[in-house]
Amino acid sequence: MTVLIFRPEQKCAPSAARFFAAGLPAVGVGLITTQANEQALSSLPGSLRTLSSGDGIIVTSTVVGQLLAQQRIELPNAVSIFAVGSSTAEGLRAQGYDVIVPLVPTTEGLLALTPLKEIAGHKVVIIKGQGGREDLAQQLTQRGATVLLADIYQRIKIATPKATQEWQAKQIRCIIATSGEMIDTAFEHFDAKWLQSLPWIVVSPRTEQIAAKRGINTIFVSDDASDQALIRRAKEFLEH
Repeated sequence: MTVLIFRPEQKCAPSAARFFAAGLPAVGVGLITTQANEQALSSLPGSLRTLSSGDGIIVTSTVVGQLLAQQRIELPNAVSIFAVGSSTAEGLRAQGYDVIVPLVPTTEGLLALTPLKEIAGHKVVIIKGQGGREDLAQQLTQRGATVLLADIYQRIKIATPKATQEWQAKQIRCIIATSGEMIDTAFEHFDAKWLQSLPWIVVSPRTEQIAAKRGINTIFVSDDASDQALIRRAKEFLEH
């Protein structure tokens, strides 16, 4: 039986390959792709230059880390660098940065970190995709921080979903989705009753709530959105 993975297009093939290597047949289906926001990227270095000791940078996704590397945008050393999840942190560490990662890869997890509790009077640059993380920005502002948003890419829905290989609905044993947007987009492309009939693995309590509102009854929550965590959760479910 096969695992169906809904991820951004750029991540589908690597994820499916890692699942296969772990002994789990998997099909990756790209529902969304990402496109760089050139204007935001060009203005980001200027925002980063305004930061000083005690300030912070929050990197919200692996896409952000990849764009920083591609554009050769360097993060200042004197500030605290936060990554929402372990995959994002790994990418930043590979670029030579010291990174702080919350125990829980969510906005709430970030806000529980001591440096972000003591952020009053400092600046925080949140580097992210267009939309999202409004709660994070609002909470940091309420704590007395000056928040700068850098929306350096946007997500674009793919008109025709792209799969890493051919597959049939009867093969699928469970579905994995790495964001709420991915869950909602799946319901635009596939039969709702079929989607609701299968167990899902999602990546946070928030995505669990989105899945439940869609009528999905069997939902498991992964530790985070990394392939390692998703593989571990899938094995726990499939081997139960």
